[in-house]
Amino acid sequence: MAYALKGRIIDAVSDQPIEQGLVIIEDRRLTYVGVYDESKIPEGVTPLEVENGTILPGFIDCHAHLTGHEDAGSFSRGRLFGDQLLGAAYQCGLLLDAGFTGIRDMSVAGFYLSRAVERGVLRGPKIMPGGQVLSNTSGHLDSDMSLTKEEINKDNPIGLLVDGVDDCVMGVRKQFRMGAKFIKICATGGVSSPTDRVDDVAFSDAEFKAIVDETRRHHAYVCAHCTGNEGAYKALQAGVTCIEHGVMLTQREIDLMKEMDASLVTTLSVSLGVANIPGLPDWMAKKARDCAEANKNTIRMAREAGIRIALGTDYSNSRNSPYLELGREFEAMTRAGMTPMEAIRAGTINAAYLMMTDHETGSLEEGKLADVVLVDGNPLEDIWCLTSASHVKAVFMNGKMEKNTL
Repeated sequence: MAYALKGRIIDAVSDQPIEQGLVIIEDRRLTYVGVYDESKIPEGVTPLEVENGTILPGFIDCHAHLTGHEDAGSFSRGRLFGDQLLGAAYQCGLLLDAGFTGIRDMSVAGFYLSRAVERGVLRGPKIMPGGQVLSNTSGHLDSDMSLTKEEINKDNPIGLLVDGVDDCVMGVRKQFRMGAKFIKICATGGVSSPTDRVDDVAFSDAEFKAIVDETRRHHAYVCAHCTGNEGAYKALQAGVTCIEHGVMLTQREIDLMKEMDASLVTTLSVSLGVANIPGLPDWMAKKARDCAEANKNTIRMAREAGIRIALGTDYSNSRNSPYLELGREFEAMTRAGMTPMEAIRAGTINAAYLMMTDHETGSLEEGKLADVVLVDGNPLEDIWCLTSASHVKAVFMNGKMEKNTL
C-alpha cells in the first residue's frame, strides 16, 4: 500500500519545518520527503491531508512500565500476572492511538508484548524490553515492608531486589535470558519509596561496576533511575550511559555526562505534577515538592551543555497518567524551558538513539522505515496538539496504517 501525505513537515532533522510538504510511503519505507511536488506522487496512491496539520516522525517514549495494572481487574485485587499482562496487551493499542510507535519498557510484560507485536498478533508500538529494574534491598523498589526480599522478588513484574556483586550479575543475566535489550537500575532513592531518601546511593562501586560490565558483555547499555546526584555520579563513573529523571543533578554530573556522551530521559510531566496529586502521604508530598524545581534546573544545565535529551513519561495509564495523553510530556518539556522543536526531537530522533534504531526510525528521511504521525495543528505554535490522542489523526508504523480518523 502506498500513501501520499500532504502538509507541514517536521522531520526532526532540520531546524525549520517544510510548510508545503509531501511525504510518500511505499511498502514499509519513506520514498520521498520534501517540498510538495505532484510529479513525485506515484499512480494509485492514497492521498491524506490534515487541514493546517503537521506530519511528524512517530513518537517514542523511553521510560515506560507496561504493567497493565489499571486494566487487570479486581480478581485477587488485580495482582495476578496473567491478568496484568492481558491488561497491558489492551493498553498497547492506546499507545499507538496517542501517536507512539516506539516504547522502551521496564517490566516483565515487555518481553511478551514485544514478541507479540513483532509476530503481528498484537496491535502496539515497537517495544524495547528491559525487564525487571534492579534495586537494592531498602532501595527505591523495596516498597512493601510486610514482605521478605524473597517474597517481593517472586511476583514483582517491575523490580528485582539484588544485593552484592554476585546477586547483581545474576539479576542482569536473568533479564537477558528473557530477552532484555538494555538494563535499568535504581542508582538512588526516589519520591515514591518509603524507606530511602532521594539522595541515597543504592549500590556500592563494585556492584555498579558488576552490573555495567555484565551488561556490556551482552552488547547493551545500562540506564539508571536517578533522583539524587551522588548516586548518579557513582553510576556514571561505573559506565552507565543514560540517566532517567536526573532530578537533582549538579554541574559535576552534567560535565561527566557531556564527556561520556550520556543521555538524559525526562519524565517531566510526572516530576512537575506529582506534588499536586491529592491524597499523597506527607512524606511523598514533601519529596515531590523538593524535586519539581530541581528538575527544571537539571534541564537548564543539560540544554546549556548540549546533552542529548530524550522523552520519557513514567506513565502507567492511571487517572493521573493516561496513555491516551502520553504526549503531555512534550508540553511539560516546554514548561521546563525547552523549545517546541527541542521537545519534538527529544520524543523522536533522540529517543530513537536510545532505542538503538536511529538508523531506521526517529526522523522523516528517505529510506527510513515509515513511522509517521499526522496531527491537527502546528506544534511549533501550540505544543498542545501533541498532548492527546484526540489530536492524532493518523498513525503509520513500518508503513502500515495503524490509525486513521481523517
